[in-house]
Amino acid sequence: MKENTSMNDFERYLDFAELGPGQVVEAVVTAVDPAEGLSVDFGGKQEGRIQPSELVREPSSYRVGEKIRVQILKINDEEGYAMLSELRPYRRSAEKLLREAKESGTPVKGYFVQQVSGGYIVRLFNVFDAFLPGSESLLRREAELPQGEHEFLVIDYVPGRRGRIVVSRKALVERQIQSFFSSHTVGDIVEVKVERVKASGATVKIGPLTATLPREEVSHDPSVSIYDALKEGETIKVKITKLDPNQRSIEVSLKALEPDPWQMAVEKYKVGTIVQGTVKNIAPFGVFVNLEPGLDGLIHISEIFWGNKKVDLKKFFKPGQLIQAEVIEIDPEKHRLALSYKRAQGDPWDGITERYREGDIVNGVVLKVLPTGLIVEIEDGVTGLVPKSELAWNKVNDPTELFREKQRIKVKILSIDAQNRKMRLSVKQTMPDPWEKIVESVKEGGAVVAKVRAKLNSGYVLELKQYQVEAFMPSTHASEELKEGAEIEVLVLRLIPERRKILVSQKKLEEMRDYEEYKKKMGGSQKTLGDLLKK
Repeated sequence: MKENTSMNDFERYLDFAELGPGQVVEAVVTAVDPAEGLSVDFGGKQEGRIQPSELVREPSSYRVGEKIRVQILKINDEEGYAMLSELRPYRRSAEKLLREAKESGTPVKGYFVQQVSGGYIVRLFNVFDAFLPGSESLLRREAELPQGEHEFLVIDYVPGRRGRIVVSRKALVERQIQSFFSSHTVGDIVEVKVERVKASGATVKIGPLTATLPREEVSHDPSVSIYDALKEGETIKVKITKLDPNQRSIEVSLKALEPDPWQMAVEKYKVGTIVQGTVKNIAPFGVFVNLEPGLDGLIHISEIFWGNKKVDLKKFFKPGQLIQAEVIEIDPEKHRLALSYKRAQGDPWDGITERYREGDIVNGVVLKVLPTGLIVEIEDGVTGLVPKSELAWNKVNDPTELFREKQRIKVKILSIDAQNRKMRLSVKQTMPDPWEKIVESVKEGGAVVAKVRAKLNSGYVLELKQYQVEAFMPSTHASEELKEGAEIEVLVLRLIPERRKILVSQKKLEEMRDYEEYKKKMGGSQKTLGDLLKK
């Protein structure tokens, strides 16, 4: 064991003895001093020292333990240190790489040092200063110096102390552009960097080229915000959709990498099926419903209610609301999907006679007031007609005087024709027939209060105030010219229930009351009211 240890020490000593100026060895950084440089272990007996001027990089960029290639410049046994250089062996290697790059056309990396007359100074491999002509820089004269590392093509190289190095960015970019267009085609998937995002679309970088990503190519779902989908500076994958080498224009698509929901729509949403979706937008002409990302359908207003309603759809639907609808048409090529809300709810006339019977009194809403009567809706899609003769027990000349649209009323079902989707209704039969009370309470020869409703050539149409029944008074039986709305007392002359007619007189009532007054003054009389009426 001791013999092996001694041999190893001896071999190491021989190695140390062979080290001398000019040799290139591997060293390990042991200390870093930004002002003095590096201390290294290069395998010799002495401490290795490298001054800042003999380093490839700034001293502070090195780390203890880092390995570097160095050349021994001088060994000072008396002081116990050796002077080393990293720069000299590195420079020789860099010269070789530079020569190969010029011959092979391989790009080299460097950074901008300063702007000079006619161009820029660029440092290559951290040791060589090259000239970049302004015409080859792809930079404007007033532009700031680019930061960081960049690639260049070596277009001229003469080695030696009086040699020269000329580089170009333009030549490299031109070569990259030609290479891109020759090696790519429409449909290729490429990786790009998002450069700028706007409402109309985004610009992305593909190497030296700028491509356009239109807003409509971001997602199949048009509701997706481009600002949520893309972030400036991020790297994404896209598919090339347009490629024009002559114009050097490229258009790409993000949504093309996702399945198009319309391709499967015909199989997934067959006509006649009931689907569930979310209300996305409400327009005056209908409701847009989202079935899945990128696939919206329209419920036209004519497919929302069975009746022809004029309503504010926002009172019935809210964005985000889940609803069911029936697919009635689908066109994948035009991206059109027509839905029906009312058909999904079912035809209200199906089973109508099970829900309603003739003679039922139900609530309804006046949809239309016509000269001939009313159209009344008793449920969505189920309407009936109230004929003019069924509006009131009295004669109605103008239905608008009694009813208005959207008015809630009670109606009695007179008949149902389910096959022809018709229903006959009555308003007046929801109320007692006033003639029943008339027959019981009003007698010929009795006095009643009436209101003038209309003046005719032959007389006046009155309404008995307590009974809401019409009566007729001839003009010759009016004490004076009467105006519509005037209230008067009249005498019932004739009552004809079977014809629903009443004849009254204002003059006769006044004559009767004058006679009664006269009789009181005269102390009585044998004449009766019947005698006066006969007279």
